[in-house]
Amino acid sequence: MSNLGYGAFPTHPGEVLKDEIEVRGITQRQLADSMGLTYSVVNEILNGRRPLTAKTALMFEAVLDVPADSLMFLQTKYNLQIARKDASVMDMLKKIRKIAAVL
Repeated sequence: MSNLGYGAFPTHPGEVLKDEIEVRGITQRQLADSMGLTYSVVNEILNGRRPLTAKTALMFEAVLDVPADSLMFLQTKYNLQIARKDASVMDMLKKIRKIAAVL
């Protein structure tokens, strides 16, 4: 299967959001307070240690005016790229493809 144009390193939506708040001069604590989330939750999202959910994407959209659907697209793309790099997932898919080929 081809690379499909994906970069070598997946981009977590938190990276984009982190850049956005830095440009705007907003601290993570200010952002967390305005969203009604704990600092640790926001910090984990911004540092790619926690996935973005539909709910948190909508919250970021409300506070930063960054479209939630774009953020969710990034999260989905990130999840797929991480899964493609997981040897156990790829082994499982290889077995499934072998079985499907004889159906």
